[in-house]
Amino acid sequence: MKRFIAAFVLILLFLAIGFSQSAAPDSVDSEIQLRTYLAKDAVPLNKEVVYYVELSWQGELNRYHILDISDPVLTNLKLRGSGSANRFYLDKNKHPHSVKKITFYFTPLEMGMAYIDGITIKYEDTATNQTGRLISERLPVKILEPVDQPGKGLDLGKILIIGLVLLFLFVVLFSIARYFQKTKDAAQPQEENLTPEETALKELRENIQLSRDLPEKKFEKLQQLFNSYLKERFGLPSGSEFHEIKIILEANGIGDGLIQKLKDFFERGELVKFAGEPVSESELHIFLDTVELILNEMNKRNISGQQA
Repeated sequence: MKRFIAAFVLILLFLAIGFSQSAAPDSVDSEIQLRTYLAKDAVPLNKEVVYYVELSWQGELNRYHILDISDPVLTNLKLRGSGSANRFYLDKNKHPHSVKKITFYFTPLEMGMAYIDGITIKYEDTATNQTGRLISERLPVKILEPVDQPGKGLDLGKILIIGLVLLFLFVVLFSIARYFQKTKDAAQPQEENLTPEETALKELRENIQLSRDLPEKKFEKLQQLFNSYLKERFGLPSGSEFHEIKIILEANGIGDGLIQKLKDFFERGELVKFAGEPVSESELHIFLDTVELILNEMNKRNISGQQA
């Protein structure tokens, strides 16, 4: 009887060890964190549902590369567009922190409950060259009766009075702004020039990442921005062969991983242009990250070269 019990305990022990190994994640544990949340848990039928996906980690922006973002599975909602932004800061102990925030905009289809099922994000840890996955939870949102739009019910007289008041305020504010701008220009006749990388990064963040355009339009803008940067920075005309671009980037210390992602970006552009293929939200965010990381790396080397 004792031998039977001992053998049974050993079998349970082996099963427990095997289960723990099979249940382990497919990537090394890391400090990257995923948070998803809604701007509002209840939204009128004629308003938008705003859904945030936030990735954060300790370290530089290029510590993690986003390899794939699955499109959200929706119930009673329709995807209208998305935008993304990156943020870098130092905490009180001077430790670097990075945040990537993706915003999705959904249109409700009918009143009742709506759901956003979990999305899967695949990433690569550039410090260890290992990959991992993060999966978000399902979020519910209640779709309420539509609300009246602002300004509905105003008569023509009220609209005219409001328009005149607004025009007067605009003239006054414009005059004040012009005065202060002239004063500022006189006090600071010459401002520090931005590097080509800083100019491209500013346009990327203000005119593409925060834009509510469709993915295909954002992709087109991203192509134009990067081609303009290559022409200004290195004299490469639009339509240059990728191997020419690769040689320049390698000479400036850009790693093979980013160069391969950039090659995927250019090849995807050919398919979109000549075959009319659509661009998914997940592809767009990966390409946005790739261009931003390359511009940041090039800017660091440019500034270091000027200081040397």
